[in-house]
Amino acid sequence: MRRVRSAFTLIELLVVIAIIAVLIALLLPAVQAAREAARRVQCVNNFKQLGIAMHNYHSVDNAFPIGRTGLGYTYTPATATDNRRTWVLSILPYIEQGSAFNSLNFKVPFYDPSNTTVIRMSINSFQCPSDQATIQEPDTAYPRGKGSFAANWGNLHYGQDNGTMPNPWNDGPLGLQGLPPGATSLSFTGAPFAPNISTNFSRFTDGTSNTILISEVIMGANGPVNLYDHRGDIFNDDFNGTMFNTYTPPNSKIPDWMGGDAAGRPWCTYGLIPNVPPCTGGANTFNASRSRHPGGVNTLFADGSVKFCKDSISIPIWRALGSPSGGEVVSADSY
Repeated sequence: MRRVRSAFTLIELLVVIAIIAVLIALLLPAVQAAREAARRVQCVNNFKQLGIAMHNYHSVDNAFPIGRTGLGYTYTPATATDNRRTWVLSILPYIEQGSAFNSLNFKVPFYDPSNTTVIRMSINSFQCPSDQATIQEPDTAYPRGKGSFAANWGNLHYGQDNGTMPNPWNDGPLGLQGLPPGATSLSFTGAPFAPNISTNFSRFTDGTSNTILISEVIMGANGPVNLYDHRGDIFNDDFNGTMFNTYTPPNSKIPDWMGGDAAGRPWCTYGLIPNVPPCTGGANTFNASRSRHPGGVNTLFADGSVKFCKDSISIPIWRALGSPSGGEVVSADSY
């Protein structure tokens, strides 16, 4: 009598499982790549909306927003209070956040209790979906929403134009690397955003299509009890918060130089929290443009265009793109 087999053998079952595992292994990278492509498209769309907002702001005020305002920099505000704030708050009405803007008390610093509701907001327009949204200083009286988009602060460091910090600056971690042809020192060549200064299109003598306005930063993760990272702290006018520098190229392996608190602790969680970009303490603070996208960063130019700048871009070209009036000649095929 012929015997009818009613089930798979163990070997056959193992073969089927192995085939399924191989198929999953082949498909998973494709699925992840498709998801990243979708996130990158959304990131680009957010940049484009921000570009429209910047141009609308310029149309109304004949200038882009001031990078940051407050005492202790290049001028005393009209009011007697230290009304610290950043370009992010100024642009709110132009990204459909008029109610938040109208709720702000501009006579006091951003962290005043009267502004807590607004600065606690997590605003999608300022975030790239590829990065993970975090809250700045969640264990304090003024926690803040963070963002992935930062203003171009120029080619040196935070205090490059205040008259007290070094300019030229030849003692940074890159030394004299990346100098333009014929230059013997690294000098500040201007920036679209700065403390207590606004710029308009007349300053962009290099061309709006050759000057970066906004680029990406990775939102630094925060922990409890003074374990803070300022990168992406877009409502905060302090070091490394709402800005980036073109001193180092995108996604540089060179640690960012971070400011710190009164106890000397740098606002940097690298090595303390997983998946945080490199940083350390430093007197002349700067931080690079960084992203979670493979190979580069999305970048908004002053003409409203959005381009993907590769990590491999040369340092002189990246710095030239960061300057509105440096006089550099930049070819479109160099980045």
